[in-house]
Amino acid sequence: MTQLNSARISRFAPKTETRSTTLRSWDDLNYDVLLDIIKRVPWYYRLYVVCLVSKSWLSAVLDSLSNPGVINLKILDSPELEQHLHNRYFRFLKHMLDIKPADSWSSLILGDNLLLSHQYAYIAKRTLSLRKLVIPCSVGKEFAFIEAAFRHWKKLRRVQCPVWLIRLYPRNFRRVKSLRLFGVVDDDAAIAVRDKCHQLKQLRLISCALSVNALSIILDGHKELELLDTRHSLCFQLQNDWFVWVIKICGVE
Repeated sequence: MTQLNSARISRFAPKTETRSTTLRSWDDLNYDVLLDIIKRVPWYYRLYVVCLVSKSWLSAVLDSLSNPGVINLKILDSPELEQHLHNRYFRFLKHMLDIKPADSWSSLILGDNLLLSHQYAYIAKRTLSLRKLVIPCSVGKEFAFIEAAFRHWKKLRRVQCPVWLIRLYPRNFRRVKSLRLFGVVDDDAAIAVRDKCHQLKQLRLISCALSVNALSIILDGHKELELLDTRHSLCFQLQNDWFVWVIKICGVE
C-alpha cells in the first residue's frame, strides 16, 4: 500500500528541471556589449569600482576614455568628470598609453581644463606619430604648458595652435597641410608660415592680430592655397612699439 501511494505521489509531483551550475566569468561577456554598458556608468564608479571587477572590465574602462586613435582631453571640461577626478583620469590614460603601441594615436584634442606640462610631455613621448593637434583658443598667450611636448610631434598634418609655436618650432610644421592659428601674426610669424609650411593647403587665421604685411608675406610663398580664412581677425601697424588697430577684416577669403 505504501509503495502504491508513493507511486501516485511521484506521478503527480512536478518534474524539476536539471539546471547547470557552471559559473561563468565576467570576461565571457561580449566585449562590445560590455564597453557600451561601461560608457553609461558615471565616471566616479568607472574609475574607482568597475575597473576592479576583472581584466576585461579594466580594459573596457580604458577604451571608454576616448575613441580609437583619439585622445580627447575635452572630457576634462565635462561636468560629469569633476575636478577631483582629473588626476585619477590621467592615471588611467597613462596606463593606456603604456600598454598600447605608440602609433595607435593619430589625434590629440585639448580642452579648456589643462593638465600639467609634465603630463603633456608624457603623452607626447608616447604619441610620436600624432597627425592632428587641437589647442583651444582659450589658452591665449599661456602656452608654456605645451612647449616641452610639442617638440616631439614632427609628423603633424592638421594643427590648431597659438602663433608662437610656429616661431619656436618651425620644423614641426613642415608636413602640416591644414593650419589654424590664433594670436599675433607679425612679419616674423608670417615669414615662418611662408618658409616652413611647405605642404600648406588650408590656412585659417582665427582671432588673429595681423601686421599690415602679414598676408602678403604668407601669400608670397603660398599662392595656391585651397582655403584662406581671415574672419574675426584684425590688421595692425606697429608705431612707437605699440599696436595700433587700423583695419578690421570680415569674411575675407
